[in-house]
Amino acid sequence: MNTRKLHSSTLRKTMDTSSDPYIDRNRNNLMAVCTKCHIVYFKKRWYVDEDLYQKKIILKKIERVICPACRKIKDNFPGGIVRLRGAFLGEHKAEIINLIRNEEERARGFNPLERIIKIREMNGEMQITTTNEKLAQRIARSVQKAYQGNVDYKWSSDTKLLRADWER
Repeated sequence: MNTRKLHSSTLRKTMDTSSDPYIDRNRNNLMAVCTKCHIVYFKKRWYVDEDLYQKKIILKKIERVICPACRKIKDNFPGGIVRLRGAFLGEHKAEIINLIRNEEERARGFNPLERIIKIREMNGEMQITTTNEKLAQRIARSVQKAYQGNVDYKWSSDTKLLRADWER
């Protein structure tokens, strides 16, 4: 019997990455538009292009959908959870929120489905929930890079979920 313990990197490599219930794997190559956030689906990818959206939304044959990110936000289905704590947070809250929003905007340039679901403050902590684990990782990394502190990443072994805790 093999009793070798799996490390988090091994678990990440063997994890099923196609099990996101919000991604429609059977979608054809035709164009679709999200009626909530105005992103456009074309050639198996989502794009942020407001001009293209305005041109295509007037067509009768265009498919109107709610994109996976908007559905995750509506259902409050996080792919990442970032928790920020410490006395430093209270003193620099506005700066940190600006940093988080800038990181979200930058990430949307790469993948329009990467969004912040909610930023919640409670008991001197801040909790940010995101639509996917990669944005949560980027937020935690950018806060640590800008303000130092300690970050602890906890990857779920069976789902695509990341919990990142930052403290200073």
